[in-house]
Amino acid sequence: MKNILLAICMFSCISLFGSAQETMEYFLPNDVDYDRNIPTPEEFFGQEIGEWHLNYEQILSYFHEIDRLSGRAIIQEYARSYENRPLIHMIFTSQENQKKLEELKNLHNSFSEVNSNLNADDVPLVVTLGYGVHGNESSATNSSVLTIYYLAAANSDKIDRLLNNTIILVDPSLNPDGFTRHSTWANMHQSYVPVGKSESRQFNEVWPGGRTNHYWFDLNRDYLLQVHPESRGRVAKFYEWKPNIVTDHHEMGANSTFFFQPGVPSRNNPLTPEKNYELTHEIAGYHAQFLDKIGSPYFSEEQYDDYYFGKGSSYPDVNGSVGILFEQAGFRGRTRNTINGKKTLAFAIRNQFTVTLSTLEAALNLKNELLSFQKECNVEALDLAGKDAVKAYLFGDEKDQMKTQLFIDLLNRHQIKVYTNQKDITKNGVLFKADQSFVVPVKQTQYRLLKSIFGKATTFTDSTFYDVSTWTFPFAYDIPYAEITALKDIQQSSVEIYSEEPEGKIVGGKSSLAYLFRWDEFYTPEALYAIQKAGLITKVATKGFTFDIEGKKESFTYGTILIPVSGQRLDENQIYSLVTSVAKKTGIDFYGMDTGLSPEGIDLGSGNFDVLKRPEVLMLVAGSTRSSDAGEIWHMFDQRFKIPICLTETGDLRSVNLSPYTTLIMPGGSYYELGNSDVQKIKSWVQDGGTLIAYKNAASWASKNEIGKTKFKKEIKNDTTLNFSYADRSKEYNIHSISGIILNAEMDITHPLCYGYSRSNLAFFKTNSQVAEKLDSKYAEPVKYTSEPYVSGYVSEKNIDRIKNAPVISVQSVGRGNLISFYENMTFRGFWLGTNKMFMNGVFFGDIIQ
Repeated sequence: MKNILLAICMFSCISLFGSAQETMEYFLPNDVDYDRNIPTPEEFFGQEIGEWHLNYEQILSYFHEIDRLSGRAIIQEYARSYENRPLIHMIFTSQENQKKLEELKNLHNSFSEVNSNLNADDVPLVVTLGYGVHGNESSATNSSVLTIYYLAAANSDKIDRLLNNTIILVDPSLNPDGFTRHSTWANMHQSYVPVGKSESRQFNEVWPGGRTNHYWFDLNRDYLLQVHPESRGRVAKFYEWKPNIVTDHHEMGANSTFFFQPGVPSRNNPLTPEKNYELTHEIAGYHAQFLDKIGSPYFSEEQYDDYYFGKGSSYPDVNGSVGILFEQAGFRGRTRNTINGKKTLAFAIRNQFTVTLSTLEAALNLKNELLSFQKECNVEALDLAGKDAVKAYLFGDEKDQMKTQLFIDLLNRHQIKVYTNQKDITKNGVLFKADQSFVVPVKQTQYRLLKSIFGKATTFTDSTFYDVSTWTFPFAYDIPYAEITALKDIQQSSVEIYSEEPEGKIVGGKSSLAYLFRWDEFYTPEALYAIQKAGLITKVATKGFTFDIEGKKESFTYGTILIPVSGQRLDENQIYSLVTSVAKKTGIDFYGMDTGLSPEGIDLGSGNFDVLKRPEVLMLVAGSTRSSDAGEIWHMFDQRFKIPICLTETGDLRSVNLSPYTTLIMPGGSYYELGNSDVQKIKSWVQDGGTLIAYKNAASWASKNEIGKTKFKKEIKNDTTLNFSYADRSKEYNIHSISGIILNAEMDITHPLCYGYSRSNLAFFKTNSQVAEKLDSKYAEPVKYTSEPYVSGYVSEKNIDRIKNAPVISVQSVGRGNLISFYENMTFRGFWLGTNKMFMNGVFFGDIIQ
């Protein structure tokens, strides 16, 4: 009787946990033996896989244990996240190969060189297995522990062949900060009795969720942009190892099944080699075979595409590798009710691990073909470059050397060769000065990638894009550039150059009168804030002037910053030490003045220098705000310009004293949670002299609540006269969508919002269909789209007509304060640097606009 009761009790416990708990036999192949000296994940963690979400520290501890016990594996750290979490690769190969790992890496890299005569049979293949770039796509990272156990413990002839011929880099979490947020949330809301209902709080993370990194960026868009340390480290490792296959494990909606590439054929990027798609198709057969064995449904060639090169599965494609996107239905909790029945985290983890095995099987069987493809890509790139009418790209901005150097740094990171231009050249009305401009010849093995970075996209075979349709980098950096069609027109240096941050200096030396610095350089907001933080009085010029300094005529224009020496809280020596330090740190030249009397224009004591306040900035977050908008702004202040910004939840606004703040930023969002008292509080604060920055669709909120008088154009309705087939009916809804385009605007560079710009045209990146109407007010719209605004990217003609001559930015008086509306993204994904200064002008100069 006792045994019967025990059995019933055990059965009840199993029933409570349901099918979420699975033993190792559920996950692992049974055609190999396993080394008992290597602990299984189940043994190491004291729980079954999928029972609880593993956290990042647990996963790292298991990786280090495998590193300690297995001669097949070593750990290498390649970066640190913003929250100082290590990002690692565990490198697997045979014990013999581990002894000569550096030699094998060099051999592998040498094989793909154009003139290499190495035999593919003698060269190791390299595979990178990447899990969980989106932190809340948890089955990916949780499956990584199965991968390393299998590679460390499995014993068979097939495993020996794999490890003898392949070097495998396992990256357990591409986004440890986001993964930590999600695993904490999922575990803290997991019940003892499984609850799979979609309305359960465990499936609905609080703002901003675990998908993004510390600054709420989607890291799966950053491989090309190289804004964040996770991506920078990862891409550096990519070029160090030049993997032949790179996997990218994700999750999608809970009611889906499983996706593996290839994606939608009509949305392939034309710069991707055709052979890449052939190999992707061939590898897909292995995924199908392995998923069929375990009875898991799947699909391919739908929904997802490989057009944008900034994603983890598409960046390898333009570099001679094969990137593979996997999308598993995301259950997020231990158990989830779906239209496909009750599903478990364990089931999702097994699918992710299964396609890891199919990838390794394909790698082993297609080794020589994959190696040869990488080499062929380099050979073909040089051939394509030779046929291109464009022979080189010329770029540079002498007035913003720091931004130019940041662009060179980006090109260096992508292994694109850059040279100094050694003679003055005028192209398209722009003078590119010798030694201050740079040349990128197209005839190099990175031809495809550099064409992607410099080229415009104006023709398309499909109107649907999973991501953006264009990303021309010189426009993003607001750096003049030109296409060179004859190499005789340029004179480039013989030695490749690398980025070198300029060090600012004090021209004219120590002053007892005043210091000046121009507002041209990228890091001027950082410089101005550092000086204001020290308690110094600062002023901004609203008119131009000249001075003779060290025997040279120096011209200063709108936006020049003046730092008087007298009347300050610091003495003359302390001020000189401060400006010297700021100059070196920011790369900005300061000018020490020995007279206040200018030969031309205003004098230093003129009333046309306006006194500036030190900004105190509050930004609303959470609630209905867009975390991506808020994160981009936060990152710009915090990382780019080292300016503090206070983040406050929208729900807490009523308890916040706004009077100490000079600027209130409302990132994109509907703000439906703000009540009448909140609206009145904001309105009163602006009327008392505050600067309200309404960003993107927050401008619509401001208008609806009678803060400003902005009106918006109606969006284009779907064209019901178009007659697609029923199966293609979704195309009707995408024709007028805007998924990311580049547009040209003209600006009044004498306006405070445009200080620091020397050219009247500026490129903006538009990601929404909102278009503002013109305001019936003088000087209210210093930046407008031109009458022919189109530059690059997919957009319908009807939308272009809506956009022509529309305002990009407006400023409206509200009592003694101002509403500044930025209708477009001013710091898109943290890499659209050209418009950053305009946003910061609103912060520093918003209160001097009349």
